[in-house]
Amino acid sequence: MCQFSRQLLLQLILYFAFGHIYGQQVSERIVGGSAVTQKKYPYYVRLHYRGEFKCGGSLVRNNAVLTAAHCVKGGSVKALRVHADTINLGDTGVVRTIKNALVSKTYNAATLNYDVAVLILSSAIPSASLSVISLEKSAVAAGTSCLVIGHGYTKENGVVSRQLQEIQVPVVSRAVCQRKYRGTGAITQYMMCASEPGKKDSCSGDSGGPMICNGKQAGIVSWGMGCGRVKYPGVYTDVSKVYSFIEKALKKYP
Repeated sequence: MCQFSRQLLLQLILYFAFGHIYGQQVSERIVGGSAVTQKKYPYYVRLHYRGEFKCGGSLVRNNAVLTAAHCVKGGSVKALRVHADTINLGDTGVVRTIKNALVSKTYNAATLNYDVAVLILSSAIPSASLSVISLEKSAVAAGTSCLVIGHGYTKENGVVSRQLQEIQVPVVSRAVCQRKYRGTGAITQYMMCASEPGKKDSCSGDSGGPMICNGKQAGIVSWGMGCGRVKYPGVYTDVSKVYSFIEKALKKYP
């Protein structure tokens, strides 16, 4: 089987196993949120692949974006574009190509363990169009209310949201999340969970976007079983657990 066919088969398996990962070009979303009508999150960026919106991301430096590994792995880096300074899919904003896409060797495409990527941009984004987000180095306590933003679906099997959406969701302890996903998917030490069961959640199209807790980015939208389901919380890459990789990547390309 050719490499392309293997990649397509893997994506189809993941799509049916995990409701919010792949779908069409857009597949993670905000459920139960509200529209963002002002540019109050200047660190948020969109990631497009071959001209189509694919994922979210966050500026952690004026020339570096933090996103999910599954948003970039398996595709051509040359076909990626980052759009900053925009809250509507119809707006182009400030566009940059990618010079380097860094994914850890620990990343597992089958389980989405260590689902993190650092993108080094071809050139810096002007300071007037950005604000970088600080990263959380410590674990966030269960029950903490966190902000999630993205252009993903507003309901399971829905459509992408043209206007940026925002929600507040409480962190779910890893132990509780592991019990909920037992027999469905592995919640590893590099993941964290959050949602308001049956009401608020991230979804398809939100992948790669930030989860902000106490003013710092604590999570990266990664995967989940469906969207907004009572039983299954949204799953995020725990930034505090992958911080060493992010730090090394940024130091490698100052």
